[in-house]
Amino acid sequence: MKKNILKIAITSLTILLISSGTLMAQHNHGGQGNGENAQNHTHHPPHGGQMKEAGKYHIEMVVDLFLKKDRLTFYLFKGKLKPVVNEEITGIITIEYKDGSTVTDTLRAGGDNYFVAQLEKPEPFTCIVNFQVKGKLVSGVFTHPGLEIKTGGVYTCPMHPEIKKESPGTCPKCGMTLEKQ
Repeated sequence: MKKNILKIAITSLTILLISSGTLMAQHNHGGQGNGENAQNHTHHPPHGGQMKEAGKYHIEMVVDLFLKKDRLTFYLFKGKLKPVVNEEITGIITIEYKDGSTVTDTLRAGGDNYFVAQLEKPEPFTCIVNFQVKGKLVSGVFTHPGLEIKTGGVYTCPMHPEIKKESPGTCPKCGMTLEKQ
């Protein structure tokens, strides 16, 4: 009797594992020839930025707030993330900062397949990027949290002043209590 229960349990577990693997493999690739909307299909950004779908194109925004210039980089992809050469493509960006100020700038080609733009402030922003590709408008809207400066205080180690934290604690190097600055 115990042998039969064990066999049934092992068989059930095996069937469950096999069927869950099959179900996981049958995910939706909407818009790839099956008549469904392609909005359900997602791609992982190749440069670690934010990816937006714009018709048959994808736009990736990469932000590096620690650069002095060219803090915004935009990549334009077609289909299955094939980079689009930026020859004969123009672009404009409008940036609205958290304080309500706006800036409009022309995107500059940076290399063969990306564009760069300036970012005046490292604070939260929303931007609209517009590309003209073969006479057609390709647009995307992006948001970024910026560098949030917290005014709660900074705690440092008396022995290791390079250690800075926003809350009380201990130094990871020596274990001393961090002091408020």
